[in-house]
Amino acid sequence: MRKFFILITLLFIITSCSQEANFDSPIYSGSKLKIGIVGDKPKIREKNISLISLSMEDILQNKFKNLDSVFITKRYLKEAAKPQYAEVYLQSPIPFIFIESEKVYLAFIDDQLSYENAHTNKSEDYLIGFYKDTYWGLGLHNNIKNEKTIQDCYSRLFVILERFKNTGEIIID
Repeated sequence: MRKFFILITLLFIITSCSQEANFDSPIYSGSKLKIGIVGDKPKIREKNISLISLSMEDILQNKFKNLDSVFITKRYLKEAAKPQYAEVYLQSPIPFIFIESEKVYLAFIDDQLSYENAHTNKSEDYLIGFYKDTYWGLGLHNNIKNEKTIQDCYSRLFVILERFKNTGEIIID
């Protein structure tokens, strides 16, 4: 009986692992996007995406209006949640994306709420987007964090950002 249980367990693990490696992950092939980024540039597969380094000071000075979006990486999230930035996000003509935030989007747009005191992001979204009165999250495939699932998440985000560029609206399938 014990050998049977071990065999079934091994088959389950092998099957699960092979399914994770084989999920469909199309590369974004839409129009060129220019994206500002505060922090380290992620490793993406797309060649039609320009990532332009920004500082948090650039955000305060609104030096991002010629871009299609701004990404803020995990390292800068606590600073990005400081009160002086809330109005920038609320009035921004483009979407802001908060990468690997452990907190909900309100941490960034509520000037009375600190990052530490904001509610925990229980949905486990890898990317949290905000534009005007719309917020959304994108998670990793099966909540597994590896290079392929992260790149897939960015590819899906680029589709949303292209739709925004073309329509002025956040449209999620």
